[in-house]
Amino acid sequence: MKRTGKRIITRDQLPVARVSIGKPTYNKPGAKPKPKATRRPRQPPRPPKTPPSELRARELSDSLNNFTVWRDRLPLAIGIEKQLFRHIADLHLSASKRVVNKLLHWHTNHRAYLLAVGRGGPRFNLDGTEAGAILPAEREHAGRILAAIPQTA
Repeated sequence: MKRTGKRIITRDQLPVARVSIGKPTYNKPGAKPKPKATRRPRQPPRPPKTPPSELRARELSDSLNNFTVWRDRLPLAIGIEKQLFRHIADLHLSASKRVVNKLLHWHTNHRAYLLAVGRGGPRFNLDGTEAGAILPAEREHAGRILAAIPQTA
């Protein structure tokens, strides 16, 4: 057989050569080899935590639903906070001033409450007794807030 100028070299015929690829490694006596860094699988995002003040406000709202004035979203008396704190103390609930303010904000900015204020008429205590009347300026204010709320279909 005649070869055409190609030379075939087997592995046994190769000279021994040290080939290093990448960073040089330095072996220290007693050093443990470092494990390779592995990627952790991506975890799904955690649901947002509900703040404790919001949980307490919901609990307080549930207890206040026993009152017809609260449940029907009738206009509340000026200074209703004192009655709310009395209710909290009677039921031994845990609620701060921040919780009461948050709850009142939710309640008084609800569409049904604003419509009730816009109609006018008396204001009510928690026990259902009348406590003054709604002023024309308060009716106008409720109307402005209602106009700013986007309509949902």
